[in-house]
This record gives sequence, structure tokens and C-alpha cells, in this order.
Amino acid sequence: MKICIWFNTIDGPWGGGNQFLRALSKQLVSLGHSVTNQLDGSADVVLINSHNRGANQFLNPSLVAQLRHQGNVTWWGRAVPKNFWLNLRRKGPPIIHRLDGVAVLIRGVRSRADELQIAINPLSDYTIFQSVYSQESFSQFGVKPEKAKIVYNGVDGGIFYPNPQKQNDLSSKKIRLVAVSWSSNLRKGFSTLAAVSRISIVELRFIGHWPSEIIPENVILLGPKPSEQVAEILRQSNAMIHAAENEPCSNAIIEALACGLPVLYRDSGGNRELAREYGIALTDELEDNLSELMVHYYDLRDKLRQDHSKFLIDYVVKAYLAAFEEAMQMVGKRGK
Repeated sequence: MKICIWFNTIDGPWGGGNQFLRALSKQLVSLGHSVTNQLDGSADVVLINSHNRGANQFLNPSLVAQLRHQGNVTWWGRAVPKNFWLNLRRKGPPIIHRLDGVAVLIRGVRSRADELQIAINPLSDYTIFQSVYSQESFSQFGVKPEKAKIVYNGVDGGIFYPNPQKQNDLSSKKIRLVAVSWSSNLRKGFSTLAAVSRISIVELRFIGHWPSEIIPENVILLGPKPSEQVAEILRQSNAMIHAAENEPCSNAIIEALACGLPVLYRDSGGNRELAREYGIALTDELEDNLSELMVHYYDLRDKLRQDHSKFLIDYVVKAYLAAFEEAMQMVGKRGK
């Protein structure tokens, strides 16, 4: 199958979507499929991501409509009203739309991302939601695609795997926590992280961008790191803490789970769907939450090692391929 993932990934860290699509492309190629990010008119199917096609590159509804009905896009296509293309006979490939989350719920303010995702989705043939929470959230905003499935994200198992030496056993002196966030949006839970860092038995390291508005207290700020270094830091830790609100499907949580780390998670958005079997939900009683984690730590870690394959891109790619096949059959029956 020739697959176009219309997204320009970058090798360095740049958000969960970039990391996921890199892993998906790599796995599809390993299975013998041809993968490109270029629209040359020859792809059997096109996957578009959320509202963007790379770092600071927004999708355009008119171009998606042109792709749907012409099979390609032109530099001037964005200047043509979307409805012009929709009046033409369908000649384009099946389009799968991987939706992220409702930006206003994640960031606290309505943004271009919301407008674009809502405008683009009706132009696709098949929708992939990243969680039940994501599907329910979009439904509240009128996005109810006819053909859709829920597929959680997955990570590269060659990078994210448990520490084989079990060096992340609990210490009698400190519990080594780690938190990860590319975004510095305050809804990522930085105040909670700072509060947890003040607990005497906690050593908390943070990977990513820390906001200037929040004093980090005792948090050790490591800055953004590439995936390989993130994975190594995860393996050196005892557990992850993820205090973000309204995230649809946190790649950071899945990376931690794949590395065998139990998670202290805020019961918000899709966090519970990912971590409820492998962690403890955060409350206002942070020290109690930490104590509960320590009581159940080894049972949680053993379960994570047993379920390791569930967090990998190998597991996820089968669902994506099934969606691609179904979309191709649908468009073929309609007749291009």
C-alpha cells in the first residue's frame, strides 16, 4: 500500500503528534508499505493530522477539498473557495483524519486549531479519535463523523522499553519522579508539579518547557530532549507524574508506561483511560497519593511489564491499516 502521511515530521522534539507520526511511518515501512509525506497523486490513501501538517504549518480546508476531488493540491488552491472543489466529481484518494483534541478545552482559549479541525473533518472519509474522551469532546462541538474508530497512540518499542536491570527499584530515601511536557501551557499542571517537588522524599525531574509564570520550587529542569534521551531518563526514574488537564491522549504517559513506569495522573481528559490500571489518580492530598503509589508500586510495575506490547506502535499500526483498508473500500464503492 502506498500511504501519504501529509505531515512534515522533524527528528527533534516537537510535541506528541510529531513523535507519534514518526513512529507510525517507521512501523509502516518496516511492514513493507511505501510511505511519503508528499502529495504526488499516486497514494492509495492519505492520512491528515488534526489541524496541521508540520511544525507551524496549518492545514487549509480548501486544499483538503482540492485533494479530495482532484487528487492533488496546487499552490493557488487555497485561494479557491472550498465549495468550488466540492462541486466537482470526486477523483481524489481516501482521506483519514486523525483528530487530536478540542483546543479550547486543552488550552483554555479557542484557537485556529478548533476552527480548522471542525472545518476539515467533513472532508475526510474516516476519522480516528485518540480516545473516548476525544470523541465525546468533539461530539459536543458538532463533530460526529459517520465512520470513525478510537485508536490510542503508541510508541517505538526500540526506544521506549523497561529498564532490564530493574534499577528503578524504590529507594528508602527518595522516590524519583519524572514529568514531561513540550507545551508550557499552564493547564499542563505545573503548579501541582511544583507542590509535589516540595515533599521531602521526592526528587522530581522535568523534561520540556517550564513556564516563567510558575516558580519551579525543587523541580529539576532538564529542558526539551530527543526521544532517546527522554526514554533513558524515564528508565532512570521510579514513576511519572502527569498533572495535565483535558488532554485527549498523552504521548508522554504512553512513553512512560512503555518504559515500565507507574503514573500519578490527574483524572482529567483521556489520562484515566490510559493510566487507570497502572497508576494512582491525583487528588488534593498529594502526600497520600504518593503513599498509595508506593504501597502498590511493585504490583503496578509488574502489570506494566506484562502489558508492555499494548503501548507500542506495533499494536496500534494494525488498527490504522484496518481504517485505511475500510476507507479505500468505501471510496471505491462510491466511485472516484
